[in-house]
Amino acid sequence: MAEQHDRRFCLPGQLDMKQILLEAQYRWLRPIEICQILQNYKQFQIAPEPANKPPSGSLFLFNKKVLRYFRKDGHNWRKRGDGKTVKEAHEKLKAGRVDVLHCYYAHGEQDESFQRRTYWMLEE
Repeated sequence: MAEQHDRRFCLPGQLDMKQILLEAQYRWLRPIEICQILQNYKQFQIAPEPANKPPSGSLFLFNKKVLRYFRKDGHNWRKRGDGKTVKEAHEKLKAGRVDVLHCYYAHGEQDESFQRRTYWMLEE
């Protein structure tokens, strides 16, 4: 039953993928838009390695099972108290009333408003 809800919320009628990718350059995407991208990942190029210091608004798809260090992008992210590991916040995002996504985000060390967000689908 929950699987049907996931499909219903993640596969909306007609989301314009080109428009979503354009808007991703200047606003945060909604969970339903992220689901649409992740569920249609075969339409996109999977990045073989992280970009070096990608600019704000960049969007990349990685296979985290193949590319272990996909977060190593050259930016300086705020560290935890130990001064070594990146401080990331973890959230689950909903589409409708159903949890569908993991979201990890980190803040830039020099610029608090610069963020990296990492998403992947929740699994049953």
